[in-house]
Amino acid sequence: MGVVREHRRVLTRVVVAAVSVIAIGGGSAHGAAAAPATAAAQSVDTSPWSFTGRGFGHGVGMSQYGALAQAKAGRSAREILGFYYAGTTYDAVPDTQTIRVNIVRGRSTTAVSGLARSSGGGTLTVTAGSSTLRAAAGRSVSLRRSGSSVVASCSGCSPASVTGSAVSITWDQTRTDLSLGGKRYAHAPFVVTPTPGAATLEGVLHLRLADEYLDQVREVPWSWPDAALETQAAAARAYALRKVAGGVRSACACHVQDSITDQVYGAVPTGSEASAWPRWRAAVAAGGSSTTGYVPRYGGQVIEAIYSSSSGGHTVNNEDIWGGAPVPYLRGVPDPWSTKSDNPRRSWTTEVPRSKVATAFGLPDVRSLDLSERTSAGSVRWARATSSAGVTKTLRGDDMRRALGLSSASTRRPGERVTGDTPADLAAATARSAPSTATSVVIAPASQTHVAHLVMARPLAGSLRAPLLLSGTTRLAHATRTELDRRGGRITRAYVVGGGPMVNTSVITELRARGITVTRVGMSDQDATAAAIVDLMAAQGPITRAAVATQETVPEAGAFSAVAGTRREPIVWASRSAVGPRAKAALQRARVRSVRIIGSSSRIPTAVSSDLSASGFSPSRLAGTSSAEISAGIAQYFRNSYSATRVSLARSTSTRTSDPAIAAAYGEPVLIVGTAPPAQVVAQVQRSPQWPSIRAVGPSSRVTSTTLARVRDS
Repeated sequence: MGVVREHRRVLTRVVVAAVSVIAIGGGSAHGAAAAPATAAAQSVDTSPWSFTGRGFGHGVGMSQYGALAQAKAGRSAREILGFYYAGTTYDAVPDTQTIRVNIVRGRSTTAVSGLARSSGGGTLTVTAGSSTLRAAAGRSVSLRRSGSSVVASCSGCSPASVTGSAVSITWDQTRTDLSLGGKRYAHAPFVVTPTPGAATLEGVLHLRLADEYLDQVREVPWSWPDAALETQAAAARAYALRKVAGGVRSACACHVQDSITDQVYGAVPTGSEASAWPRWRAAVAAGGSSTTGYVPRYGGQVIEAIYSSSSGGHTVNNEDIWGGAPVPYLRGVPDPWSTKSDNPRRSWTTEVPRSKVATAFGLPDVRSLDLSERTSAGSVRWARATSSAGVTKTLRGDDMRRALGLSSASTRRPGERVTGDTPADLAAATARSAPSTATSVVIAPASQTHVAHLVMARPLAGSLRAPLLLSGTTRLAHATRTELDRRGGRITRAYVVGGGPMVNTSVITELRARGITVTRVGMSDQDATAAAIVDLMAAQGPITRAAVATQETVPEAGAFSAVAGTRREPIVWASRSAVGPRAKAALQRARVRSVRIIGSSSRIPTAVSSDLSASGFSPSRLAGTSSAEISAGIAQYFRNSYSATRVSLARSTSTRTSDPAIAAAYGEPVLIVGTAPPAQVVAQVQRSPQWPSIRAVGPSSRVTSTTLARVRDS
């Protein structure tokens, strides 16, 4: 899906005659000058951005937890490496090279001492140029910069200090360990040099790769199965060999760093780790000799064995993460092994403060976040953030991951689907969201012919906190009966919306047979039904606003009904010239003054607003160029009225316009979609971190799986 940029002015209000118009889109209605809408529409959104995803790390190459699962399934190191590094062979190669491992990176000072492993041990020999000092066991040697030199100082030593362009520290490795930062290191030498271009130090161990280095690599728990350890050892060896072949990096005076940037190199193991160490050392040596070890190779060359903790279900092509040319053995592959239930890093959820997101993108604030450009593995390829001033900045997906501290770039919004083949089935499914303690139910006609009554019934159900269920003309729908059965005898009252031709007396009899007291609300006439609902809601408590819809704006009114229920705003019906007289009279009895017209003037003409003004009401209009745009605008304008953490997607077609009103059962924003998600819907989701989850309301024949996936990935 392409990039969708949000409109800078999403909701504006202008005065047109006596009607305030909330124009949903890029500019003001009718081209008039725009002014701020309301405090609710203008309030600053401080919600953190919520991210949910799969996997841990960049996702290129081998998945360590995937390798673990394959090892548990009985696969060998050769098979596991071949799975993650396509086209490779598993061969023994020389591995006795010296590797430089940085364990002190860019520090202003550091200190070391010697620890005796046996009698007579613990002495450090510190050399700078032609000068040498010896520090007895336990004596601290401090290291610092002095201009372009390194100074090593030791209180009580003779001499007390030595200075040079580099300081080398050695010890008797049979009797002494080096103590640094609370850790013990067995193998010498340890060389300290100035950091190029900075007043800091680099501390590097010079180690034999085959054992002194690989024996203490700590990339996976040493308690893992043998095949998993052998797989990791081969990958670590290949990675290290490639780094050695690439030469010493001047910035760190090293081939690799002791960090997840390269590979984690540990100190002398102790405790339970020491008891597992022989298993890891055996894995390092497996199949090799004193001078060789096994690695994956491609075309006869040792590969750059990139790996991460967990792929989340699909590894990623190298160029999708870092750019550059495709590497043939670093192709993304489906990885079900990384999704096993015992993988603690298969999925994750986290919240990131808006300020941190803004800082990551170099923006003063972030109004919307577009994550729609994806790799073939489904992870974010490019992330685009847009500020409230309309400035857009872009980061690679993996750069965003690291800047925001996310576990991976395989992030998407959680999604779910509530399904039902017919409107009655779908209404029964959504009715489960109503409190289990509800004692009332609202029954509306299921027929598309009478969909206006369903839309008007929704705010009534919302104000009662009651489920809304549907009925045929002569009997309750099967799904409705099933839902009433599920609720047992707790339902004691039913409000049947509409007259006999819609829901006749046989339905009333059926409800009474269940011990339910029935109140019929309204008649077949839309005006009479609207008036009856207004009177009933007013009897339950004050109402201060109402909304007006017509047969042409049923989908938009359905989307609005989600917030109408929580705000206790009844929806009344109008013709193309006026609101019905009985509905107007009921609104006047309820002392309602403000009325929202849901739809543009092309669908609800200005004659309706003029009629309302003449009757003493103050009308405003929720306008837009499409149902999708209006539904997105409603979600944005009333965003502070929803307590939900999800957005519902519903589809409206010419033969079935009821789904948005049915989806409104959840009291969460309802966004209207077609066969694909409209741009306005995607943009609204991208600027709404407070609604991190997506719910498709309707079967996949209505809200397609592709639509749900695209919105989740937006």
